[in-house]
Amino acid sequence: MCRFNLLNLLLLSLLLISSISYSDVLTSFRDGWADKVLYMIMIDRFNDGDPSNNNLAGIEYNPRDGAKYSGGDLKGIIQKLDYIQGLGVDGIWITPPVANQWWDPWVNYGGYHGYWARNFKEIDEHFGTIEDYRKLANELHKRNMKLIQDIVVNHVGNYFRFRNGKFELNSGSVPTSAPTQYPFNLNNYNDPEQRKRAIYHWTPDISNYADPEQRLNYQLSGLDDLNTENPEVVEVLKDSYHFWIKEVGVDGYRIDTAMYVPKTFFDEFLKALDGILSQKKDFLVFGEAWLTSKPYENSADLEIASYFDHGFNGMLDFPLMEDIKRVVKGEQPTDFLAYRLTVRNEILKRGLLVTFIDNHDMERFAKGVTPHIVQQALALLLTLPGLPVIYYGTEQSFEETRASMFAGGWGSFGEDHFNTNHLLYQFIRETIEFRKKHPATRYGEVRVLLSERRSAGLLVYELKCSEETLIVALNTANEPRIANFKIPYTPGTVFEPIYNTLAGTNLPLTIREDGHALLRLPGRAFTVFALSNETSELFQPNVSLSLNLKSGDVVRERKVVFGETNARTVYLYFDRKVESELKIEPKDGKFSFEIDPLKFDPGEHVLLIRAMGRTARDTIYTEEITFRVELEKRELAYTRDPLDDDTGPKGTYVYPLDPTFKRQMDIVEAKVESIGTTLVISVKPRDLTRSWNPTYGFDHVTYQIFINDPNKKGVRFLPFQNFEFEDWDWDYEVFATGWQSAIYSSKGAAKDRFGLQLGSPEVFTEDGWVKIIIKGDWLGNPETFEGWTIYITSWDYDGIESRFRPLLPEPKAYIIGGGNPDDPYIMDDCWLEIGKNN
Repeated sequence: MCRFNLLNLLLLSLLLISSISYSDVLTSFRDGWADKVLYMIMIDRFNDGDPSNNNLAGIEYNPRDGAKYSGGDLKGIIQKLDYIQGLGVDGIWITPPVANQWWDPWVNYGGYHGYWARNFKEIDEHFGTIEDYRKLANELHKRNMKLIQDIVVNHVGNYFRFRNGKFELNSGSVPTSAPTQYPFNLNNYNDPEQRKRAIYHWTPDISNYADPEQRLNYQLSGLDDLNTENPEVVEVLKDSYHFWIKEVGVDGYRIDTAMYVPKTFFDEFLKALDGILSQKKDFLVFGEAWLTSKPYENSADLEIASYFDHGFNGMLDFPLMEDIKRVVKGEQPTDFLAYRLTVRNEILKRGLLVTFIDNHDMERFAKGVTPHIVQQALALLLTLPGLPVIYYGTEQSFEETRASMFAGGWGSFGEDHFNTNHLLYQFIRETIEFRKKHPATRYGEVRVLLSERRSAGLLVYELKCSEETLIVALNTANEPRIANFKIPYTPGTVFEPIYNTLAGTNLPLTIREDGHALLRLPGRAFTVFALSNETSELFQPNVSLSLNLKSGDVVRERKVVFGETNARTVYLYFDRKVESELKIEPKDGKFSFEIDPLKFDPGEHVLLIRAMGRTARDTIYTEEITFRVELEKRELAYTRDPLDDDTGPKGTYVYPLDPTFKRQMDIVEAKVESIGTTLVISVKPRDLTRSWNPTYGFDHVTYQIFINDPNKKGVRFLPFQNFEFEDWDWDYEVFATGWQSAIYSSKGAAKDRFGLQLGSPEVFTEDGWVKIIIKGDWLGNPETFEGWTIYITSWDYDGIESRFRPLLPEPKAYIIGGGNPDDPYIMDDCWLEIGKNN
């Protein structure tokens, strides 16, 4: 651990002392990739231009089944280029168009997505022909648009496996039982000659993604791992991807699963004299290394940046995506995002970061939130340096990860979704237009001016390049916020608002004589200010104020604060919340108020005071006072749950067959603790696994936790879980997986819909426990938890399909068995009851 930390420190130090300027690095991208916005398309789910190529084998095509082909193709994309270009984007990134394994009976899933190659130099028959692909490239280039092709170098389809130590060939694979491209067809381990050629790593599936040996050499989810250390494999892969540049004229590659391939491979594949980068000028290559950093950590950022040393000139920005999700959707502290934006300043000096809020491998950002939250995330994305990518369907408010745009496809509900008048389509077009008019959004260096350390709320930062200076302000809370913050500009300087989302402010930012500026933003506002040529007249109010609370004070018990002022009226704002406004009229120049720590979450809090004299103009705002609330943790309830009861309500459920499933859904222990009004719910699973490298440290189990406040009336059904209580109701639901979390109220909940999202709890693992922190604000800061009840259930969640894992009579690789689809989705459960003494 010490060596790892020292390495991180060394790498960061090298970045920080770099003399390379922001503008020096981004100069090579000006009038190029940094000026562009891409639109990502899953070919099969976008548009069906030729129905004759849909059903080719009679087993792999079914638009009513999300596991099979739906009919989208290259001709379909060509037909919709006006729609795509009308969005304002400069090019498309398409999923792999190459010939695929159409159906894999071992996992009961199809290769409609394009990542299960059987031939890297042929077009999949469902997508059309190479002539169709050439036409798509030509039509794009006529419009001055770019074509990015997704490519795979780590693996082919799932044509063999090792099961219980025995080698097996996938004889039921459709349309072929082996790749058709030489030498990838040499995949029979039982043939000594083929084994000796070592085109593949003859290895089992990855069971531990944290192990570098497994990650680089074992099979990813059963996909046959190519031996990229073998020079023959390297040469054939180079030849395969030279082909699309020469024959079609693609403008760039996105390399899938790059982190599962040794970096030395890319030195040869990309940087050699005959490498990919030698084939075409200004060719973009960006890679996928799905790594995210914890708040205030930069390990993933530095690892992603290391790929710039191995030929990549771009990398997908997963750490930024994760923090946008945490902060904008999840309402976690905006300081998390402030830290990430600062780290990006240094990473961008090494290469281009490709930015996004979601993609084809994860739950859509829009799922479960209102459109104005999506707008805020998109506005942030489209006004930050990097190469933004819009995932298809975002502009139509899609919530299903891989739903179809065309009426005949899966998840389309029988309707086309190419509405250019849609609110988000228009919003994205206008915001892209704004981006192209303002170079600071493309080349500006970020300097954070204000952020929230404890919760949702304000984030303010400067974007500055040689041409202009902008200030971006957003409020991630649903309620208005107010702040008085130091801003490093000459008093009298004015910043005028030039861009707003639906919620914003038309008031300028004016630097007062004390060097501070007052900002008041509505809930979910996003505003961009530009430096004005105008200056403001300075005015010194005749008001003073003092009190016996200072920054750094710690509050552990009720504290009365005394103050003195010559103001007629004093207004208090805690944690920049406008709705917390407390009005006080001093008597004889004195006033007082009380801070009750039990009404606050533990941690840092902010107090702002507005003191008004005889006129509104004669008003001062104090500097913000930061104090800490410290409270003891108290255990409220604990239970030990029996082993081996992870078999569903009737004892018939069995786990999926994929070897990564252990006994993760068996709850062993559970407890709930309080720190003031904050709850900490801890659940101990029988097996805590990290097979898929989860962000929060656990996988193959989802906790749906229902909380009953006895003073409220909630609902009795459990959303998506096919279960309803007869005599118990819940008021709050916590949904926690290894990649995402949310807390919902029962308001708006239905049997097939979560309720109103209140935020995103912090989730982490510690000593075998999964811990979930629920802020008191979300629960209404109750005076007591006496009589509260917590019901914990376990199941699993398919993040790609954005659904609870299916239940069928027979288990399959990723399907739970022993029940019917309408049976309760509850593998194990337990109760926590908080007694009177708590």
